Amino acid sequence: GLEVTSYIYPQLFLLWATLANCCKQVSMLTSSATRNALYNSFKVGNRENIGDITAKGEAQIAVVDLLGIATGVRLSQAVG
Repeated sequence: GLEVTSYIYPQLFLLWATLANCCKQVSMLTSSATRNALYNSFKVGNRENIGDITAKGEAQIAVVDLLGIATGVRLSQAVG
């Protein structure tokens, strides 16, 4: 969202690009810091199925990343 704003207001490109990158870094740090605890909460009893849970979680992340890229490409085409 913020990156698209830099196309709408090119005179504020540096501000929007900086804010967008800061927000991305904060979200990536938060995600990586809490991912292991979240995956551990899905364990079934004493079964050690954390490898399966992690693999499925990483696959979902890959799918969402690809959807985000596709959405960004479409949005950038719409904006110009």
